Amino acid sequence: MEKQPYIVGVGALNIDIMGRSRRPLVQEDSNPGTIKVSVGGATHNACENASRLGANVTLITTIGDDYFGQIAEAACREAGINTEHFITFAGQFSSTYMSVHNNNGEMNIAVSDMSILQNMTIAHLHERDEVLRGAAAIVLDTGLPEEIINCLLREYGADVPIFVDSVSTTYAEKLIDNLQGVYTLKPNLLEAEIISGMKITDFADLEKAAGILVSKGAQRVFISLGRQGVYYRDAEGNSRYRCCKPMEQIANATGAGDSFMGTLLYAHVNGFSFEETLQAAMCVSMLTIQSDATINPQMSEQLLKENLHLAEEDLSVSPSALKL
Repeated sequence: MEKQPYIVGVGALNIDIMGRSRRPLVQEDSNPGTIKVSVGGATHNACENASRLGANVTLITTIGDDYFGQIAEAACREAGINTEHFITFAGQFSSTYMSVHNNNGEMNIAVSDMSILQNMTIAHLHERDEVLRGAAAIVLDTGLPEEIINCLLREYGADVPIFVDSVSTTYAEKLIDNLQGVYTLKPNLLEAEIISGMKITDFADLEKAAGILVSKGAQRVFISLGRQGVYYRDAEGNSRYRCCKPMEQIANATGAGDSFMGTLLYAHVNGFSFEETLQAAMCVSMLTIQSDATINPQMSEQLLKENLHLAEEDLSVSPSALKL
């Protein structure tokens, strides 16, 4: 019996703790409000979205032998993610992000402790060489140690399609001279500026920057433009700008990028064309921002198929008129 193709994620798995005050925050005092605990991390979020869409997903990440590690591992299993390759460090705290928000939802302050991810070593990857080499795709985020990113691209990039989320402008700097071996790169506009080394202010700049990213080694580039859509470029000379019609209601835009990446993975293992991939990824992003949660708990392949109309293209938008 032929094995089902599978995806391997290598990267962040966090416990996210968010507190929101019921009234304007009073500094240096206890503020009544609500506290929510969820599981996050860029690679985890992409993997869970892909899993909910029906893909077979394994996650390689780091956790401590603490309560948060138990919560995170259990949540992954519940979402259908294979956790047998988790790396557990005794006596260490699992990756945690804690934020405090005002009553209007704006973040006042946050503290992150994601240092445990820096304990991942090349030896850990080599111990999992067979599962990495057998993957239909590998997805990683740039929060990983630079030597881990380099190892994955150098040792696996020639044989396994590698999907990279540049995550932030700070982490994106790790990719400036390091795109050889990248099959799919998903930066936002600011991250694309950092990696390409140029300012992007209009559509001509966008095309040029995407061309630079491809010339540096990325086989495919999806540049997220937020509400203004997505620009696609690949090494075969295909390019496409796509923007959807505005949505009436947005509940939470936080997880849109991770759901987009998760759908890129799902589309890859299902053999979608780049046009089909764009439509599916934009649809899942729109379904995600309609949910209060970072990952829409109702997400499924059936939900995607039933709502592809949400990603109907807005033909009234002229790429040449874009101001970025």
